Amino acid sequence: MTNIYIYDQELSGRKYQKLLERLETRLTDLGIGGKIYRLAPLTRLEAVMKEELVKKPKTLIAVGGDALISRLAGLTAGTNIPLGIIPVGSSMIADGFGITTENACRTLAARRIVTLDIGRINGQHFFVCRAVISANNPGLILDGELSVEAEGRALIEAVNITGDEYGYRGTQPLGDDGRLNVYILKTEKSLLRKEISQSAFICKQLELTKGVSSVQLDGATEINNPKSIEVVPGLLTVIVGKDRTF
Repeated sequence: MTNIYIYDQELSGRKYQKLLERLETRLTDLGIGGKIYRLAPLTRLEAVMKEELVKKPKTLIAVGGDALISRLAGLTAGTNIPLGIIPVGSSMIADGFGITTENACRTLAARRIVTLDIGRINGQHFFVCRAVISANNPGLILDGELSVEAEGRALIEAVNITGDEYGYRGTQPLGDDGRLNVYILKTEKSLLRKEISQSAFICKQLELTKGVSSVQLDGATEINNPKSIEVVPGLLTVIVGKDRTF
């Protein structure tokens, strides 16, 4: 079995050349080098992954940002193949996993593996951390029982894990309890100041009944016409750092 490294296509420029060379040297020194795929604009990630996952690699490592990490998480979900991360630039998912560019190689070598839940939209699109919906007069049904509505513009966030402090009040999302934390955030304006009001719920599944046109997954991928959001327990195997937030 070997390690497979998937490089984000944005890392192909000279700007990242020295950083990638240092990372590759460090990985070799630690004995965890492997096969490298450098994505290009016309590369079909799904086709590459289908070919490699059949071979049961030891680890699949995303080198890049949240868009790539989130896509690879969805593709590896349910395979029991550990997903590792080497973040380049800011990454909400890496923050939650306790991984930085500086400690990523050591984290991969330490191989601290945990099993997490993963979020799913419309039964097919996955997210690791959170799904964010900008809505107008939204309506929700939680776990097929509780009906919730909000007036005016609102931000709805379905959260599996958080990267560091994101300002949520109440119970911290755990990422392995088979539930999502759902927040409805509204901006309340007065003559003197502007405040954010929050309603919080915990559920396994929510149906979006009205007022929603699209959802953003892990701050990256946008999906149109979301109808349902659910959590799938224990489907994602990942390598995390000792400073993870869950």
